[in-house]
Amino acid sequence: MPIETNRTGRRAPLLCRTALTMAALGLPAALHAQTAATPDAPAKDASVEEQADIIVTGTSIRGIPPTGSGLISVTREDAKLIGAASTAELLATVPQLNSFNTAPRVSNGGLGSFAPGLRGLPSSATLPLMNGHRLVSGSTQQTNPDYPFIPELAIERVEIVADGASAIYGSEAVAGVVNFITRKHVSGLEANVRYGMADDYHAFNAGAIAGHDWGSGSVVAAYQYQENSNITGDDRRYRSLDFRAAGGIDTRSAVCPDANVNLFAGTIYAAPGLAPGLNTCDPRGAVDLLPQNRTHSALVSARQQVSGAVTLWADLLYSDRKDVVQAALPGQTFVLVTAANPFFRAPPGTGTSFGYFDFRPDRLVGADHFDQTFRVRTGNATAGLDIGLPGDFKATVFGSYNWSRNDTLQPGINTTALTAAAAGTTTATALDPFGYGTSPAVVARILDNPTDFVNRQRTRIGAVKVDGPLAQLPGGALKIAVGAEYRRETYMQRGQSGGVGFPEDLERNVESVYGELFVPIFGDGNAAPLVRSLALSLSGRYDHYSDFGSTSNPKIGLTWEPVDGLNLRGSYGRSFRAPGLRDLGSTVGSYYSAAALVDAFGARDPSRGAAQVNTILLFGGNQDLTPETARTWSLGADLRPKFAPNLAASVTFYDIKYDNVIGTPSGLGALLFSDPTFASRVIRNPTAGQLNAAITNTVPFFYTFSAVPAIGNILDLRQGNFGVRKTNGIDFDVRYRQPMGFGSIFGGIAGNYILNYTNQLSPTSAESDSLDAGIPRTTLRTTLGFTAGPVTVVNFVNHRSGVTASYATPTGSDLYDAKGYTTVDLRLSVRLPDIGLAKGSEFGIQVNDLFDATPPFFPGTDGIGGAYNPIGRYVALSLRKSF
Repeated sequence: MPIETNRTGRRAPLLCRTALTMAALGLPAALHAQTAATPDAPAKDASVEEQADIIVTGTSIRGIPPTGSGLISVTREDAKLIGAASTAELLATVPQLNSFNTAPRVSNGGLGSFAPGLRGLPSSATLPLMNGHRLVSGSTQQTNPDYPFIPELAIERVEIVADGASAIYGSEAVAGVVNFITRKHVSGLEANVRYGMADDYHAFNAGAIAGHDWGSGSVVAAYQYQENSNITGDDRRYRSLDFRAAGGIDTRSAVCPDANVNLFAGTIYAAPGLAPGLNTCDPRGAVDLLPQNRTHSALVSARQQVSGAVTLWADLLYSDRKDVVQAALPGQTFVLVTAANPFFRAPPGTGTSFGYFDFRPDRLVGADHFDQTFRVRTGNATAGLDIGLPGDFKATVFGSYNWSRNDTLQPGINTTALTAAAAGTTTATALDPFGYGTSPAVVARILDNPTDFVNRQRTRIGAVKVDGPLAQLPGGALKIAVGAEYRRETYMQRGQSGGVGFPEDLERNVESVYGELFVPIFGDGNAAPLVRSLALSLSGRYDHYSDFGSTSNPKIGLTWEPVDGLNLRGSYGRSFRAPGLRDLGSTVGSYYSAAALVDAFGARDPSRGAAQVNTILLFGGNQDLTPETARTWSLGADLRPKFAPNLAASVTFYDIKYDNVIGTPSGLGALLFSDPTFASRVIRNPTAGQLNAAITNTVPFFYTFSAVPAIGNILDLRQGNFGVRKTNGIDFDVRYRQPMGFGSIFGGIAGNYILNYTNQLSPTSAESDSLDAGIPRTTLRTTLGFTAGPVTVVNFVNHRSGVTASYATPTGSDLYDAKGYTTVDLRLSVRLPDIGLAKGSEFGIQVNDLFDATPPFFPGTDGIGGAYNPIGRYVALSLRKSF
């Protein structure tokens, strides 16, 4: 998806028109055939006066683009041409986003909403907005704002600032901001319907938008319904998990419906015959690659000019999303069954009276998977008042009330009941580890262990902002914006897992002030050779959080136009991400790891040698967390030459240093015990007082407090500010459109190339190369198409370079270079004749992944080299109609 660049010219209205009218040379270029806009003329929905009043993402000042930063823009015409049925699908076409060229999926396997990040950084480092306002989270795990599910027809455009923006927006705007801007002016009724199919898959969506504009005000209402079936591993059986032929290891599971029996005598016996050997299986078959989903979404937006200087406005977005996720059954290991169990059978010739069974409970569940259900309902409501002030100043006062509810149901296995059944002595009480002999009453007790949670989150915001021109300089108007904001966030959790409740009631207040100054140093009034225009932006924000303290973040931007058609720009700033409410306050659980099992928890202490010790491990939130911080800077150039008016190009170099990244030291192995950063997290030979302090106010697992044996180590594995990430790279965009006698031809290429990406688990640990850990170096998307009268045909090629990642070998590990992943999409749209029922109609055909690309091979994990789109070749028909 090409990068929108904003030519910093010498008149603010022209700047804003250039930023907003992508129809002439926008993204993708194919949309030019469907609008009459040009680079110097506004799109047909908005007047020049309105555009001069528009605030572009990345700034708080009306009528100017984000100085020093590039802007990626995806317009309403883009969305129509792409055939995206949701915001998630639309963003999957942007090369800078981590979701590029993949199928949209809910984060955390169904626990929240779609959440891509920018340039390989975590999704929590990118701030989603709607109409410039913060959103609520619907996740059970995180409290960062979620991406909204907006009816397709209600999207005006999406603006992406791939640059640190905490000086304007506050927390989460580390890698950048994704702002969804909705339509404000609609006259009449529009509707669409789309149905698509792939192998073992279908998707359907339908929506409508209606509006009325009476001059002094307008109202818009939109609704969309969408659903899709699921895709499992069996539907996309690619390769075996036995990678020995490629130099790897056999990663097939040894926990299968047919048990493996271990007598700890050097031999494994495979059921049902119990001959020496090992049952292996592929656990991916029944597991969803893409879950079943249905989503309702609705948007209402209204505006009314009360007087010449006062306008009331309000926006309400509501969505109801339900995912049913086929999840793997939990394998049961080291289940002791003795001869007292009537279903026990000894391996032939062993004469043993016991065995430790490893098996997957398919026969107990009656299926090869659990159906997990996640229902997320979110609402984001904002209302405000715009007040015209003397001197072309404007005040905006607004309030937001955002809410969400997440109902989670995950079936589970009651291991206590399972252990009791394994020790049963009659057919009415015993577990049958070989077949279906377990009684229904025993099965019911074993399966009576759901994780059943209800999570509610609320965000309340009150804000005021004033912006306008301070003075008229030779280069143009000196403009300023100042504002203040109060935000209250709450998180409530009720429910249980494994019979244990985890009630949480978390809250925080955030008080913020910010300011921005736009200084046109050179412009129309004082342009000079090699300085047609030169603009400076200074911005800063102060945020005070009630739970951890304060943070201040500045930013400076500069845009220079040495000659007509060439802009040079640069920015420097600092950004942050506040610890989420659950990062700080989630339930702390204390786990007991017996000395013999410390390896399973990554708790082996090298200083103990072969003799390990009983260990207490603490997991959960940490009240001592501080914000994640980042330093970002970028340099860029935008070219729109006069000698080639249909050509546009841009390039941006960026550099990001991301510190104090929140994470957990669990799973670090020997590094946990040797890295000075983690020294305070390891307490060897704890005193009674230290042990009591560690387990006070925690939820115990795998032991009761009265049963804690002698403890040799306490490992504090709660979250901390440990990580350091550094990355730099290049964003690029070249596009061209040529009018022809029959219509036009157009093309372009845009993408991201990562030069360096390193990661440190702590400031004192060694750097590792993330480009050797599965992050693709190059992502790009090309566009090529033409229009001829009512017909538009366009081709997209989506490419992600091959990834390098570590894989297990029989002697340790090695690096493997997977091949690249490329898909080809085709679009055909035809405006039907304006006669009869066909009037105002447009018919479309889309084919995604035309050649049904096979995902690249990787000899580890799931056998796939990087993220990919499991849908494969997908064909959809659509119809749009205006009334």
